[in-house]
Amino acid sequence: MTALRDLSQVWALIHVLVVFLLLFESRRSWRSTVILCFSAAGVMTAVTFVLAELLKLGPITISFFTCSLPSMALFFWISKYRDGRFFFLFCLSDTMCIWLIQLTALLDRLAGGGYVVMFISRLLLFPLAEWYIWNHLRQPYQELQQKLDRGWWQFSLIGLLYYMLIILVAVPADTPLTGLREPLQLLLVLALMPLTYLSILHSLWRQMRIYENARMIEIQRQDYDALCQKMEVGRIYRHDMRHHLAAVEGMLQQGDGGGALQYIRSLRGGLEEMTVPARCANPTVNAVLTAYVVQAANAGCTVETRLRVPEALPFDKTDLCVVLANPLENAISACQKLPQDQRRIDLRMELTENQRLLIFVENPCPQPVTFGPDGLPDGPRREGHGLGLQSVKRVAEKYGGLFRCQWDQGRFLFRAVLMPPAVPAVPGEKRRPSWAAAVITAALALLTLLILLNYVPALADALEAVPVLGRLIRVMDLRTYALIFRQS
Repeated sequence: MTALRDLSQVWALIHVLVVFLLLFESRRSWRSTVILCFSAAGVMTAVTFVLAELLKLGPITISFFTCSLPSMALFFWISKYRDGRFFFLFCLSDTMCIWLIQLTALLDRLAGGGYVVMFISRLLLFPLAEWYIWNHLRQPYQELQQKLDRGWWQFSLIGLLYYMLIILVAVPADTPLTGLREPLQLLLVLALMPLTYLSILHSLWRQMRIYENARMIEIQRQDYDALCQKMEVGRIYRHDMRHHLAAVEGMLQQGDGGGALQYIRSLRGGLEEMTVPARCANPTVNAVLTAYVVQAANAGCTVETRLRVPEALPFDKTDLCVVLANPLENAISACQKLPQDQRRIDLRMELTENQRLLIFVENPCPQPVTFGPDGLPDGPRREGHGLGLQSVKRVAEKYGGLFRCQWDQGRFLFRAVLMPPAVPAVPGEKRRPSWAAAVITAALALLTLLILLNYVPALADALEAVPVLGRLIRVMDLRTYALIFRQS
């Protein structure tokens, strides 16, 4: 049976690395990162088992010194983020895996040992957890890392304290149960982890939403400032109009028709500059475009727009800001590195008859661009360029749409399609029922009942006397299992 124990431990250590890599962002290419990490993991795993055999200790007991600390140094060296974001991810991934390791070990001990339950449960639970991380947690978490650079150290300290707590209460799978206190302590610690990390991630997500809303407000403020500036110039023009008319009248009286015509043209040009063009009927789209067209003009870029957008769109205002502002910002940043005569951005936006929103952005890009498996530009992300495409992809997926970036003959092409939601989106964030919260609430209620039953034997005895409920209570009463272990 010890073979099953060793296989399950090796399986768990391998998946500790897999879980970390699912959320990790490296400075190196994906291929070199995977090769380096799995090579180092093989060495650390071998050292762990050799030392465990020599010291007569469980591998989980010494894994903090033989695996956790060396792997932390290695990943820190190749990590894209060398601050609190890295340490929080390290604590998050390790404690998630230790949580599964301790849970499966406890289930095996409650089943009487033999390592069969532990092996089968780890064989199933680790791939299931990784599937959930890949499909539901990876993209939002990487977006949090990209957009938030503050507050991570505080959350890293919380993760570290929980890491140390679960290591202290961890019990090897081959240690027999000797009482009720030990498994109850472990269950309380295991219940603490999901609550802790859900609270942390919820707080980080709220910070990111505040960041996106602040960005939208900043865009609208820039549009408002530009409008106020033009209104002030218009007020000055109106105030000085009598002087302009007098000047034109004097030129005409002197027979200088050409000078009067040139003066009128200069006045007309100034008036055209004061006019704030309404590029489309939708106020949100118009605010974003006005702000970034002004930014492009300041950078010497020409923006050609072809818009067919009505006043009302069935999409959230914040999402519209994200899907428009990010590609335009990236295009302006790319154009600034090119000669003046090549700085041209083409924007096309259209709402089709079936309510699909099409957004196309093109800009010159002489250097070829490679793309990763997620469809985003590969290679290191430079500050201020390319970071927001992850957000755009998330918005496209939110509306069941399409997202694609492409490099073609010296042009970078951005394409996004948003499908209409079943119910038109309303301003503000919608709160959807959280099945995770319901599961956690039920688990806490069950844990509370378990503690009461085992710390108040009189209550357990009274409930066991109930005809139908008694069977369920006996299953939850750990005295039943203690009696089985003594008999065996």
